[in-house]
Amino acid sequence: MELKQEYYLVLESLSTGVKTVGEIAGELDMEPQEVEAALSALLAFGWVERREKGFFVRREAYGITEAGWSALAKWREEVRDRIERATQLRREGRESEAQQLLAPLEPVLPVLLAMGLIDMYTWGEAVGEEWGEEWGEG
Repeated sequence: MELKQEYYLVLESLSTGVKTVGEIAGELDMEPQEVEAALSALLAFGWVERREKGFFVRREAYGITEAGWSALAKWREEVRDRIERATQLRREGRESEAQQLLAPLEPVLPVLLAMGLIDMYTWGEAVGEEWGEEWGEG
């Protein structure tokens, strides 16, 4: 089973409640087809389940299963550990090692920041000094 970043982003989106494909796509700035592909895989893993949403107008929606909550908790722990380790490596002057450690997370870090799953301090620690320089603060 390949654990792609978009799977975890979809799980993070669903961590706040049952949602439709359109709601997930809008929140994550993904195409609906990408969300559907991720949901298909997550359904196969048993990490999400189909549900109905709405009182008068029923729409297909998705929610996280217990197995999905477990996978999400493991991923959150891995992200936190990588950020903490990268921060330590940067403090030791080992910038290239820190960058290598965080390279797999680069596409998801801005989304995690936007969703409020990491704060600005953690973001700054994760991306290092080059972040401030990119944004005109360095």
